[in-house]
Amino acid sequence: MKILINSLVMGLCFALVGCQSSLDSAYQDYLQRLARIFELETIEASAISPLTYPRSRAWVETNEVAKERKTLGLLAFLSLDDCELRYVIARRNSALGKVASPSQRLHYQLDFLQHAPACIVTLRAQGQMQTAAALSAVMDEKKQRLAWFIWRGSLGEKEFRQFWQAGNREDNYPANTGAALITALEQLSAWVSQWLNGDYTSDIRAYEMNLSVIRAGDGGALYRALSTQQRALNQANTLFDNEATVQQRICPRGQPSTQAEILQNVVSKFWIQGLQRRSAALSRRYFALMPALQALEQQLAEGEPSIYFHWRQQRDAQLKQFLAAPKAHSLRINTLYQQCNLAVGV
Repeated sequence: MKILINSLVMGLCFALVGCQSSLDSAYQDYLQRLARIFELETIEASAISPLTYPRSRAWVETNEVAKERKTLGLLAFLSLDDCELRYVIARRNSALGKVASPSQRLHYQLDFLQHAPACIVTLRAQGQMQTAAALSAVMDEKKQRLAWFIWRGSLGEKEFRQFWQAGNREDNYPANTGAALITALEQLSAWVSQWLNGDYTSDIRAYEMNLSVIRAGDGGALYRALSTQQRALNQANTLFDNEATVQQRICPRGQPSTQAEILQNVVSKFWIQGLQRRSAALSRRYFALMPALQALEQQLAEGEPSIYFHWRQQRDAQLKQFLAAPKAHSLRINTLYQQCNLAVGV
């Protein structure tokens, strides 16, 4: 029975290790080595709240559905036989149109805005002034709400929700990323700029392919990696901040001890040559990815729901704290080195 229990325990340990990312394991190794040097147990750092994307139903304000129905009801009786716009409206009112995704509905709005001006000219030429005026009013309303339509069909879509999920990238992250995601975000920003400036031409196929690249992106993986890094470094900092233990173990009576030499080796091998380099790679990925995403968000700020505004503000503040963690840890090490007259090179 004892052998069986030991086997089960070992199996569980291997299973847990298998579920950990290489970043988790590397930091656990670093923390364990430091803890042995200081003969202290690391103080468990406060858990970092996961990045919870707001529910999609929170995007839609209470009057959005009513406005859309009012618009479609107004256009249902229009006499548009000589207008390309009638085909746009027919697609929207079809069975497929009624169950279309937000990104597909966005392209309906763009098609409407693209073809409405010509239809208004035709209606006026036919003497249908009242109908032309009604259609013009609908077009103006859609222009005013265009930022919302675009936001809902891009940042509010399921692809961006998937983008912020952690996924399974941690084992070789961020080395397993590339430029395709950045290109997709920049292309989306270019389309948004084009549409907001009055050019409503679009290619729904290219747009959906672009969203598929974003869906497979690493926003969630980046957040998780940076949060893992900060939590581990906060734990390591508690060891360096324990002045009594530093004086007792590292430099008793102001003189470096044998443990001081071991500490320098651990810091050099596992922090400077290991985790700090990976930290730099994470930082580079952040500064490649987030400015491209934030540029898109800024273009659509006028149309974003308030809940998303608050969510991205909290997200950006949290990421900023994550990015500061490696420098703060290096400063802790340098402070200890100076106190104990050790070579400073972090």
